[in-house]
Amino acid sequence: MCGDDRVEGFIEPDASDVDSAFSDNNSTVYTESLRSSFLQSVRENGRGYHKYSDGKYLIPEDEQEQERLDMQHEIFLITMHRKLYHAPISPDVQHVLDLGTGTGIWAIDFADQHSSAQVLGIDLSPIQPSWIPPNCKFELDDYEKQWTFVQKFDFIHARMLMGSIADEKNLFRQAYDNLAPGGWIEMQDFSLPVRADDDTMKGTAFEELNTKFMAGLEMIGRDGRAPEKYKQLLTEAGFENVVELRYKWPQNQWPKDKHLKTLGQWNMVNTLDGLYGFSARLLTQVLGMSMEELETLLAKCRDDIKNPRIHAYWPILVTYAQKPLAAEDRAEV
Repeated sequence: MCGDDRVEGFIEPDASDVDSAFSDNNSTVYTESLRSSFLQSVRENGRGYHKYSDGKYLIPEDEQEQERLDMQHEIFLITMHRKLYHAPISPDVQHVLDLGTGTGIWAIDFADQHSSAQVLGIDLSPIQPSWIPPNCKFELDDYEKQWTFVQKFDFIHARMLMGSIADEKNLFRQAYDNLAPGGWIEMQDFSLPVRADDDTMKGTAFEELNTKFMAGLEMIGRDGRAPEKYKQLLTEAGFENVVELRYKWPQNQWPKDKHLKTLGQWNMVNTLDGLYGFSARLLTQVLGMSMEELETLLAKCRDDIKNPRIHAYWPILVTYAQKPLAAEDRAEV
């Protein structure tokens, strides 16, 4: 592939080693070997387990999930050719806000790369490390509540918020009001459902799981396809210079293209590590599945996730936009 490796068309599957790869992929040794190699360079925070913020976040935030989040950070870096963002922000950016910062790895990396910036990461859980750059700090905060920041930001970043936003219009209105004129917002997100551009996912347990994800999110007022609407919603919020970039994360190593095959290998481990956490609360507490039903479905899904005959991928959307330079503060309602 060339350029920035955005993928919007059909991906050619690798037919040369499907049988042998599928055999290998069913091996726990193979999967554990991949996981071990990928996690060797991942930053370990060593923090204790933190329970859900009730009703706000459906995914666990224990050490296993923190490791997965840091691995997912590396997948984004591979996707974006080691860039933390695409928005054309000023090299000497001053005030930066990272929404839903998680382990804080993006905020820390950004602070290391931009000594001029004061970087604030906010999250519902205090799982960030204490060893951080002097120009980076973390606060316990809920970005869905009324923002009370004293300063305007030059750049607002958010990643993988799908499923945790109840009101995207309100989020973008608050972002607009808390950006300085000319400031930028960038959303890096995943849109449900996981899908395939051919029929290889049809009738699988993994397709069933994704259908349940969509139904469960709808029941709690969330939209699994919301990232595909960010461009329109940002425009409606008053932003200009709105740009949307689309990528695909293959579900395993099924593509022929080497770059996409590598992404697929990483994303297979990413998905397997997060599968129970993604599913448990939503499917049992919202959809009413029993734990036995859940475990049976997930066992079948794990086989599907590792099967290179199933050409599934995650749609990844990076959308950035600028507050007009001539923008005036809106009156408080």
